[in-house]
Amino acid sequence: MAVLSIKKLSTAFSLIRDAFSKYKKQFVITLILGLAAGLFGGVGIGAIIPLFAFITKSGIQPVGELDFISRSIERFFSILNVEYNLFFLMILIVGLFILKALITYLSHYVNEKIATDFENEARKKLFRKALKADWPFLLKQRIGHLESILMLDTYMSSGILSHINGVIMVGTSMIMYAFVAINISVSITLLTLGLGIILFFLLRPFFYRIRKLSENFGKIYKNINNHVSEHMIGAKTIKAAGTEDKIIDSAGQDMETLRKIRVDIALLNKAPGSFIEPLGLIFISVLLLFYYYYDPQFNIVSFAAIMYLVQKKISFMQSINTRLNSINEALPHLQTVLGFEKSAEEHEEKNTGNLPFSLENQISVKNLSFSYDSGVVLKNLNLTIDRGEMVGLIGPSGAGKTTLVDILLRLLLPQSGEILVDDKSINDINIGSWRKKVSYVSQDIFLLNDTIENNIRFYGDSVAQDDIIKSSKLANIYDFIVNLPGGFNTIVGERGVRLSGGQRQRIILARALARKPEVLILDEATSALDNESEVLIQKSIENLKNKITVVVIAHRLSTVMSSDRLLVLEDGKIIEEGKPSELLKDKDSYFFKIYNIRN
Repeated sequence: MAVLSIKKLSTAFSLIRDAFSKYKKQFVITLILGLAAGLFGGVGIGAIIPLFAFITKSGIQPVGELDFISRSIERFFSILNVEYNLFFLMILIVGLFILKALITYLSHYVNEKIATDFENEARKKLFRKALKADWPFLLKQRIGHLESILMLDTYMSSGILSHINGVIMVGTSMIMYAFVAINISVSITLLTLGLGIILFFLLRPFFYRIRKLSENFGKIYKNINNHVSEHMIGAKTIKAAGTEDKIIDSAGQDMETLRKIRVDIALLNKAPGSFIEPLGLIFISVLLLFYYYYDPQFNIVSFAAIMYLVQKKISFMQSINTRLNSINEALPHLQTVLGFEKSAEEHEEKNTGNLPFSLENQISVKNLSFSYDSGVVLKNLNLTIDRGEMVGLIGPSGAGKTTLVDILLRLLLPQSGEILVDDKSINDINIGSWRKKVSYVSQDIFLLNDTIENNIRFYGDSVAQDDIIKSSKLANIYDFIVNLPGGFNTIVGERGVRLSGGQRQRIILARALARKPEVLILDEATSALDNESEVLIQKSIENLKNKITVVVIAHRLSTVMSSDRLLVLEDGKIIEEGKPSELLKDKDSYFFKIYNIRN
């Protein structure tokens, strides 16, 4: 059991060290502030003894009969050449507590600044690492989980930093109060310390239970976030199917579990504090009775001062216990933050090249192979795409079309074989330069809830207004835009809900063209469009022929009929190749059969 506890403490310490090692200076500042606050508060309490001596007696006891604090205060007045009387003593006590209050306030400011700085930096760092991670890693992330990590887990993790500083602050104040208390009564101080140690071991089961509940809280919170995000994206399908109640009930079960966990954590957090106060009162009462009846040197003034110090130490213990509970509760969240950060770092997208993108002749795919856990997708694939050529790519589902596109976009790395651009490996070309020159339009429309102009520019600082206008004309969407009341400043709504499917798709095409690409890849860009919208997209594509290199993947054969060359992919291999019109003449060809089935 002891070994297990040491292991848990070691794990917790390692997590905290890894997360907050850069805040060592701030911890030292907090330590100094805590010592100062405790010193001023402790001396202020100690000064109550000579204060009562003034009030209850006509004179002042000789120096030798006073306790250490009282002697020190009297010497302090002597050094300043200030009369040691009731008035100046009260001014000193008030001044000490004002200084303590100011230092405590300053420590709270430092504490919150450190916590908020960590939270802000952690969110920016995690978001950056997530977006800089490779595509296979991002594919495995559940909807809403990153949002939970960025918002909930980082917030809870920053609380650890705040609570650690609080423990340092309270702990150092308690040490200074203990120092003052020792100078009044060694025995009472040691008894109080022993009580604190006993309480710590008695409360260990609470710590363990709170941590386990917090781990479950984090998991269920993420499940709820994923459930809500996932189903809000599919709200239209849900409404149409009339399945709202079942989805609500499904989420409600997790929400109810989350509620119960929060109640359990709150009760476990409050239980120790609820018992510490009456225990402290019993402890003080026992001490009062014992010293009153059995200590001939009993002094009610000294006892009152030390009882206040004991009460403060018990209060400090309660505060430390609460903060330790909060740290323990937040550790699973910190573990999640660090775990995600480490995982994202391990899957950081590699940029192996430094050459600029340049396409003068052709792109060559040589002996390309790729497989997923479910099986092989591409098998020793070979093909060439000439500069300015429009290549159509068709084939049954699962043939490897999208995988090939993902490799061309450098989202996936080929497991064997290579891709060359004018005899230069794509691995030698800078990935940023590659993606500026290779644009992509998919069937999954991604629009910002922003203006049409900003959706076409899409964070491209180099995209000028003339580029936006020109690209919108190429995409056959310009006339529609300028006839809108807001023109290019029209807000498209969440996921472009204020536009039709064809309008959204043409804006996406305009976005791709505004970057002035040398290669344009269209992946099922017309699959969900009506005939009229498809015709407009086809005209846009035909306008690009011989201007840029275009690769079109389509199930709709009409989309690829104007291709310079058509490739048929099946089982990860090219089984047919040629002009669409020539392939239609061969009645045994895949293209002829599929064309006649669909037409």
